[in-house]
Amino acid sequence: MNDNKLYYWLSMGGISDKRLNTLLNIYSPAELWDELPTSAKIKEFIGEKSYDALMRFRYESYLDGDIASLDSQGIKIITRASDDFPQLLRQKEVCPPVLLYCKGDIKLLSTPCVAIVGTRACSQYGREAAERFAGELAASGVTVVSGLATGIDGYAHSQCLKSGGKTIAVLGGGLNCITPVSNLRLSEEIEYSGLLLTQYPPSMPPTRYTFPERNRIISGLCMATIVVEAGEKSGALITADFALEQNREVFAVPGNITSSRSVGTNRLIWEGAKPACRTEDILAELRLNIPKKEKSSALALDIFEEKIYNLLQDGDKTLEELIELSGMRASQVGVTVTTMELKGIVLRKANVYCVR
Repeated sequence: MNDNKLYYWLSMGGISDKRLNTLLNIYSPAELWDELPTSAKIKEFIGEKSYDALMRFRYESYLDGDIASLDSQGIKIITRASDDFPQLLRQKEVCPPVLLYCKGDIKLLSTPCVAIVGTRACSQYGREAAERFAGELAASGVTVVSGLATGIDGYAHSQCLKSGGKTIAVLGGGLNCITPVSNLRLSEEIEYSGLLLTQYPPSMPPTRYTFPERNRIISGLCMATIVVEAGEKSGALITADFALEQNREVFAVPGNITSSRSVGTNRLIWEGAKPACRTEDILAELRLNIPKKEKSSALALDIFEEKIYNLLQDGDKTLEELIELSGMRASQVGVTVTTMELKGIVLRKANVYCVR
């Protein structure tokens, strides 16, 4: 039996990643296959339930049929024997799964990845921050990774796709058990333009225990994790803890000190996480190339558009701020920003304008 089938067989045994990694430091998959029926030590180490499951898969003949069924569903299997298995995920600090199930573009696993995570019940501020970082990272050629949850995760995925970038969604269950249902359409868009990824068999529903394991994979895939908003007990803080254990960078978006949604992120900064204020700073910290902004002259702007463009280069502005700072008539500013929106030069988010 080849290594891919052996890794698939091992993944079916229900052994914890930690115990399985310990075994694979001692035995090769082929040696485990040979030793399992006669080794009392292995049985004791992995537990009777996992041992029985592995023995069942070892002796039953439908293993090849299971793999063929996955192929027919468009599901690719990547094992640690495969060259496509992400290098960062191979590190022992990650305690990597032996197998990943994928739908989409597996080449994204070899691109620079940054995670954006945060609370499901985010504020408008949190949404805008997630969208800004996702869009700007996407424009820089960075793959944005998140967990397909509502709130920060969903906004990060969506904005990345809108910006023409690539995104990876790591699931807390199988590929045929997308949750929440409200993100089913988004998952289809990610499958088409990005990658859906999980360590769980296709029909396995998520549980309270699988989401923390998913968070470990999210941080393990990435050079860095950006926590946008997180309450005191947010799951996003679990992702940040995993990132630290895995020797990854952790960034946190500073938040309103009176908001319960910012308690976790502000505490991360207090404990040493780097404040996430500008995408350029994150790219510089990670030693990734920073794309040069187009000069206004290359955009063929008229004199009014150039004035507005230059003001927005210094940061987002409300319409009232643009009127005050530009010295232009209110009607002229209104017409100008509308024209620039139609040209795709500026973007309006809530009550502010920014450069795309």
